Amino acid sequence: MTLEEFGFCEWFQNQIDPSEEGKWTLARVTAVHKGWADISDGETTRPARSTGRLRREARHTNNYLTVGDWVRCKKFDKGDFAVIHSIFDRKTALKRKSVGRVVSYQLIAANIDTAFVVHTLDKGYNLRKLERYLSIVLDSGIDPVILMTKKDLLPDDLLNERIDEVRTRIPNVPVLPISNITGDGLDEVHDLLEPSKTYCLIGASGVGKTSLINSVIGEEDLYFTLPVREKDGKGIHSTTWRELIELDTGALMIDTPGMRELGHLDSTTGIDETFDEITALEDQCRFRDCAHVNTKGCAIEAAVEAGEISRERYENFIHMRQESDAAAEAHRRKHWKNK
Repeated sequence: MTLEEFGFCEWFQNQIDPSEEGKWTLARVTAVHKGWADISDGETTRPARSTGRLRREARHTNNYLTVGDWVRCKKFDKGDFAVIHSIFDRKTALKRKSVGRVVSYQLIAANIDTAFVVHTLDKGYNLRKLERYLSIVLDSGIDPVILMTKKDLLPDDLLNERIDEVRTRIPNVPVLPISNITGDGLDEVHDLLEPSKTYCLIGASGVGKTSLINSVIGEEDLYFTLPVREKDGKGIHSTTWRELIELDTGALMIDTPGMRELGHLDSTTGIDETFDEITALEDQCRFRDCAHVNTKGCAIEAAVEAGEISRERYENFIHMRQESDAAAEAHRRKHWKNK
């Protein structure tokens, strides 16, 4: 596999100084473990450690190595570990705010082209949670596709009702209902996987991410799966680290651990794109700084009252926008306190 087939594109090539051509081995991070990582040049996978300088910079900037990163390294074919000297600027970076009051961010994966946002149609079906995942993906500049799993567990009338609800609630994003048990819809997913493009699966535990990878790859023993709790439909984590794998289509897939807690959001761009039909009305509000809550002349509230926007979607938009504003303010206070 060439570097280009492994996802190296013009974005990264433009970051190479012509005078340093051939100085480094270029590789991609395929898995991250405690204290070291697996990297690959497309042909060989090797364990690697970052230089002390790079580790210090990462601690200072909270910019740690993650799956999907492209790196410059030396000693790729010598010794126990290759040595990572620097990280290429990321084309995209999927991240979330860590759970809790302290403002910090967890980098999930990098350089992803398309994210499959996986959500269940059965127990655990929750459009608010789906919108939260979607806002994180859009904020990262990644193209989303929504995969609704476990369609085989619903009668046709309820299945159609929920799919219509998702497509109405979240317009302009592809929505595919699938079943890992019957295989229904998996051919459509397979057709979306383009060679040299990088994809990821994101969603809560128990929605079928690992089973989906097993189905798409066709090797059920590559990842083991754990049962879903019968009581609440929540899953037990079967993926304990993030890993980049090659599919038979030539596409690349990153599997991420389920995230039960999303923390507070600080993703204004992602929220605005998720609720674009709502934010499009903001310019029509009477006041420029309209809070869209009990405000005279608010075009958004008027659209809700007229039935043009569902109240549930409006309420989730307000909740997430307020959450994002609070997180951004906390970040600003922390920044000025540390100055």
